Amino acid sequence: MVHNSSVSRPGRVLIVVWAAGGNVLPAAGLARALVARGHEVRVLGPPVLRDRFKRGGSEFCPFERAQQPHLMEEEVYDDNLLAWTRFLTGKRLAEDVSAELQRKHADVVVVDAFLPAGLCAAEREGIPAVALLHVLYQPSVSGDIAEQWDSAWPMVSTTRARLGLAPLESSSSLISALWSKAAAVLVCVPQSFDYESPEQTANVHYVGPIFDDPPGKPTGRDGSAVLVSFSTTDMRQAGAVQRSLDALSGLDVRVVCTLGGVRVDGLRIPPNATVFDWLPHSEILPRTSLVVTHAGLSTVMTSLAAGVPLVCLPMGRDQPHNAERVSALGLGVSVGYDADANDVEAACAEVLGSPAFAKRACLMAGEIAGYGNGARAVSEIESLL
Repeated sequence: MVHNSSVSRPGRVLIVVWAAGGNVLPAAGLARALVARGHEVRVLGPPVLRDRFKRGGSEFCPFERAQQPHLMEEEVYDDNLLAWTRFLTGKRLAEDVSAELQRKHADVVVVDAFLPAGLCAAEREGIPAVALLHVLYQPSVSGDIAEQWDSAWPMVSTTRARLGLAPLESSSSLISALWSKAAAVLVCVPQSFDYESPEQTANVHYVGPIFDDPPGKPTGRDGSAVLVSFSTTDMRQAGAVQRSLDALSGLDVRVVCTLGGVRVDGLRIPPNATVFDWLPHSEILPRTSLVVTHAGLSTVMTSLAAGVPLVCLPMGRDQPHNAERVSALGLGVSVGYDADANDVEAACAEVLGSPAFAKRACLMAGEIAGYGNGARAVSEIESLL
């Protein structure tokens, strides 16, 4: 845990973030940890995140030029990737970052690792940049995540030209080329949870998960609940939520389902289940014996930090990788997103019926605790002051 004593040389840190769901958790936790150490923290991001960061003691500055694409009611993030990529890579976001750095100096800029425009702006202003990575590192630099980002080369090149920056080295993936310019890349997972990566460079540091509201330790499994939790962004998860509730209706368990603020209409709620629009996972996880989830990294890491195994129904994005690692490490079971209720029930029964899953999850909880909930990340940032 990061201790509260101040450092001998407090620094000014600017954090640049966007509202994409799971990426906000490590940024908010890091901001809180830096404030606790006595650093001055400003956060630049969309207005919707203002209250969350201000609660942690940070100054909040909203984007002025850049605007996240508006989602129509029937759209989800993945349906409008071109507009989102333009937002993440474009000159307006770069101009916002540059303007904020010119308004008030920062010693270090911490940028969401998938905000190329923010990384380029920090480079232009000559300030050390730290890329904060909220997904697994290996697929991001040499796997399918890297391949998806390579289509954005022209947009990033245009933004760099407008900022007066030299073209990126094109012999590697776009993400690798961007991150090679950073003073540090902080990967917010335990290193053992990631795939082995022969391409890891010297500026890459595994700092473990960072929570702004860390889960408590388990208080005992007798009579504990099963938590059903899917994405906090709309991924059309209603079907998966319903199949999970149907699967658990036949088991002798108490079910708590959190919808994460996403509208899900017409759910059939079995007698053993209670559904909440939102509930702090830090409160329920110590009394939870299993989490059924889409395998978003924030949910996976929060569950494992509490020593709770998982049943994963990955829906897309980075979730198949996370589910694959959960399965490979014996931390739970992964089934297909479209698995029927019988298959989900069998997976839940398997995890609940085998103490080995909970034992391995508790071992992972100990490993996560060893990273100090932001302590390693703060140390890496302080080394740049």
